[in-house]
Amino acid sequence: MKEVFEKLVQLGMIALCLVFCQTCTNDYIKGGDNKVISNYQKIISENTFTTATFSPIYKENIIKIAGLPIKTYDFEYFFEVDNQHYEGKETFSKLPKGSQAKVFYLKENPNFNTLNPQSDLKAEIDKNNATGNLYWGIFWGILSLIMLGGFIMNIREFINKRKLEDQNLSTDS
Repeated sequence: MKEVFEKLVQLGMIALCLVFCQTCTNDYIKGGDNKVISNYQKIISENTFTTATFSPIYKENIIKIAGLPIKTYDFEYFFEVDNQHYEGKETFSKLPKGSQAKVFYLKENPNFNTLNPQSDLKAEIDKNNATGNLYWGIFWGILSLIMLGGFIMNIREFINKRKLEDQNLSTDS
């Protein structure tokens, strides 16, 4: 029974690697979202902004890169346009100095908003030229193929072992 469980775990790991492979390659193929790029360009050209207030509650994230801790801070912010309440999220590498910031938004849809339209536009455009997701997709695909090869070899050994046990049982009787 333990052997069957181990085989199921191996299959699960292979499936997980394939999902990672597909997700990364789909992100590479998709690239930057043209609608989002268009919206950022519209925000920049319209230059429509108001003041947003940060939530006093934020999330501090610590990521270690090469053993060095890197902190980021996830904030939610709130603002009003024509007496309607809107919100957004932003991640900072340093704590903001104040409790308010300038938020840019689309006139026709304030739900589409940003604190940094130029950098967000650049990041979205860069997705069209980035190859990182492709390389990660290839990595996960190769890893899943290697794992699949190992799984097939284990199954063959398992089947041959069972056949040998069955032959030994039949010759003993």
